[in-house]
Amino acid sequence: MSDKKSRVTFQEVYYTREFKKRFFSSLSDEIKHAVICSPYFDKLPKPFEDIMGFCLFLKKRGAQTIHVITRPPGDDKQAMTVEMAHRLAAEEIEIFIRTTPYLHAKMYHFEYVRGNFRSFVGSANFTMGGFERNHELVTEIEGVGETSPCHREIQRMQAIGGAMPFAAWIARGQPAGEKERP
Repeated sequence: MSDKKSRVTFQEVYYTREFKKRFFSSLSDEIKHAVICSPYFDKLPKPFEDIMGFCLFLKKRGAQTIHVITRPPGDDKQAMTVEMAHRLAAEEIEIFIRTTPYLHAKMYHFEYVRGNFRSFVGSANFTMGGFERNHELVTEIEGVGETSPCHREIQRMQAIGGAMPFAAWIARGQPAGEKERP
């Protein structure tokens, strides 16, 4: 990610159903880089089924890198499973585990081949509830350039002392994360 200036060209807030429409329509352009940040994972709306189906779709469409930032896999029934994390890592999806502080952030960031970006930031987890069942609010930020307002936070979440790569998390004995605080 470079220091070149970028410009936000569009911003809007959506509730769940409109967010899903905008999110799905954002997948029609060729994506170069994707970041999925969510503490919760389960089934996803068709055609994806789950995080693996979504990532394989992106790879098939030419995504060069896909990063997933999440809390420790297997922490509870809403966390990504350790098995799924291994499967994603085997597909060269880069997973970053944030053990402390508790990860509650939800952000979906796409950088496109044609030089623009789109980010969705809000309350929607990467789950069926986040896309269909719950009442969620999500802000969409679109712009042109090589960076977006979300880059600083993505880098902060992936920085030393923030999140660790999945292989490092495994090597450290799969440390549990902090529990959510009300």
